[in-house]
Amino acid sequence: MHLIYRIIIKLRKFVGWSVAVLLAWMVLLALLQVVLRWTFSIGIPWADLQLRQLVLWIGLLGGAMAAAENRHIRIDLLEHYLDNRLRSIIRRVVTIIAGMGSICLCVISISFISSEKEAGVIVDGLLFGMSIPIWTTQIIIPIGFGLIGLFFLIRIPPSFYKKIGDR
Repeated sequence: MHLIYRIIIKLRKFVGWSVAVLLAWMVLLALLQVVLRWTFSIGIPWADLQLRQLVLWIGLLGGAMAAAENRHIRIDLLEHYLDNRLRSIIRRVVTIIAGMGSICLCVISISFISSEKEAGVIVDGLLFGMSIPIWTTQIIIPIGFGLIGLFFLIRIPPSFYKKIGDR
């Protein structure tokens, strides 16, 4: 079990560094694009397409980071009125539902990616001016939802599953 937790910790760090690097590149690319347009009235032809894809990547990886650090958006309308035991149970059930929902979205997006791959759509000039298949930029969708689901479900202690099975 310790090996699994070490892998999860490494995965969290990797996701964090990935978001940092992608965000830094996105800011630099957008800044460069603005400066070039204002000063020389030119721009990088592939920058706008790449920035749009970076928003998708950073959004999903940022969501995975939020789930991993338990800093995601949560609606706690009734939590203030419940006792600690019931609040804990509701949080765990909601975490299970969110994790399973994310895993379902991961599976659904895998079929979306496979249909995009079969369609063979090529995006001209997306990756530093090179043309690449669109599915390679969208591969982050199942990866992101899979990571979100994993980070939700790993937070639930195994003892909780045993308690549910005993009833």
